[in-house]
Amino acid sequence: MTELEAELASFERQTLRTITADQKQQILQLAGNFPRLWTAPTTKSRDRKLMLRALIKDITIAKGREPRQLLLQIRWQGGATETVELALPPKRPDAVRYPQDIVARIRQLAIDRDDDEIAASLDREGLKSATNKRFTASMIGWVRFKHRVPGPARPCGTLSVAKVAQRFGVKPSVVYYWIETGIIEAKRRKSGTPYTITITAETDRDLRERVARSTRIKTSSRNSTVQGVV
Repeated sequence: MTELEAELASFERQTLRTITADQKQQILQLAGNFPRLWTAPTTKSRDRKLMLRALIKDITIAKGREPRQLLLQIRWQGGATETVELALPPKRPDAVRYPQDIVARIRQLAIDRDDDEIAASLDREGLKSATNKRFTASMIGWVRFKHRVPGPARPCGTLSVAKVAQRFGVKPSVVYYWIETGIIEAKRRKSGTPYTITITAETDRDLRERVARSTRIKTSSRNSTVQGVV
């Protein structure tokens, strides 16, 4: 076995010595054409695999020093070795996670702007979403939900539909009916935004009387429950 290995080594040395200048030039040209051959549309995946096997003896994969980093320790067929650092793509949640400065800006704008207005403001400032797109109201809504950013504060002394319903022991649909018929005063910053409702002492007495007189209300031990429109 030892004699065969020695004979093989001698043959390889003699073969290398007999390479002519033309052959050497051809090898160099082939190496120079490798990138073009690799990217050619006629080169198929199985061809690229064969090319790699002809060049690379083996590859050892190790973890890098940084998170989501790999080290590819390549051993070439000629005996040379090389280490290549490879950064893995971020996980999907990380890819769409917004930096703190964007969240802080949305929080600042949300003090007196709704989602549409915030999206328009960020667009004017040249800011893009985590996927490099223009902000939309739905994107802003998701960011506010994810980071618990409240919407515009309700004017002092006003109530929401839910709070009015809770105050008088009725369903929200009844409160909307009161708004539509002008029984209570309610305002919106613009269409689609929540109502802000002002309840004066006089309105409070009137609504309580309406609830008490209604024949479609069943009174529980604490609150009244509306079965239909009052």
